[in-house]
Amino acid sequence: MARGLHLLGLVAIGAATTIAIERPSPAADPIPIKFVMDWAWEGTQASWAVASDSGCYAKAGLDVKTDRGFGSGDAIGKVVGGAYDIGVADFSTVVNYNSSHPNAKLITVFIVSDRALTSAVAMKKAGVLKPKDLDGKRIAGVQADASRTLFPAFAKANGIDLNSINWVSVAPNLRQTTVFQGQADAAVGHLNTVVTGLHKIGVKDEEMTIMPYADFGVRIYGNSVIVKPDWAATHAEIVRSFVKCAIAGIKGTIRDHEGAIATMQKFSSMVDRKSEMDALAFSTTRAVYTDDVKKNGLSEVTADRLDKSLTQIADAMGFPKPAASEVWTSAYLPPQKERMIGN
Repeated sequence: MARGLHLLGLVAIGAATTIAIERPSPAADPIPIKFVMDWAWEGTQASWAVASDSGCYAKAGLDVKTDRGFGSGDAIGKVVGGAYDIGVADFSTVVNYNSSHPNAKLITVFIVSDRALTSAVAMKKAGVLKPKDLDGKRIAGVQADASRTLFPAFAKANGIDLNSINWVSVAPNLRQTTVFQGQADAAVGHLNTVVTGLHKIGVKDEEMTIMPYADFGVRIYGNSVIVKPDWAATHAEIVRSFVKCAIAGIKGTIRDHEGAIATMQKFSSMVDRKSEMDALAFSTTRAVYTDDVKKNGLSEVTADRLDKSLTQIADAMGFPKPAASEVWTSAYLPPQKERMIGN
């Protein structure tokens, strides 16, 4: 048995198999857990700094080492390969990964972002004032980026002729510049990244048409906590504790944006306070603390919305729609009342 764990009991898995569930022993040394975020220490990651600095992990008997990631695909690969126990990745990217890796699937156990920030951002001078105006336009996009792979769902929901789109494939660091220089009429990508990037090179809000997919018929969940199903099943109490701390981190960040950014600066000296305050405010209002979360609490996944999301993802990416149980489980969530922001 691993150091610092003791048996909680035997739990039935499927029809016949039983496994030993383990949990941290209060008197034992902290259990080391390796956690990889989806990106660098930026405003959108502040809740992980708060979760760690608050002492929540330590109280749960966990020694969580948090590392930056390099995108959802990177985080997925590191969790699948066993280099990390827990990660964060875009929900649609996880679903896409599972479709092509039926023998090495991941499961999402907590929804960080109630709304994915996939988006299309266009220049008004190109005549784009609404989604349908993208017909026949040049769109800058990064290959395999979630906003590009989900664009067919956005197009279907808004009557856009996919065959008329002229894609301009670019590297991530050239996407906004390509639009600014007139080599493309619009760009698809993470809403905050694209808008902030255009701001930095002189484009004003009134010059853009901002079209979050979630506002135009594609309400897919965003960043999610991912684990390997077998690992989660044998470390159930650890996963539950981690999720509780994730919730505590989000609540703390919502209560005190300035304090959250100050805490994050302990983890990275490269954090620019002003820009990351803006990024945190943006992601909080647009993705995390949505009207649904205000009403129902964090990670309250509904069957109807999940089913529609899986339909849209599968249709857009061209694979059979998976069963909801293959990509999502609520087994490790605390009660709903503990997930309400005010509690």
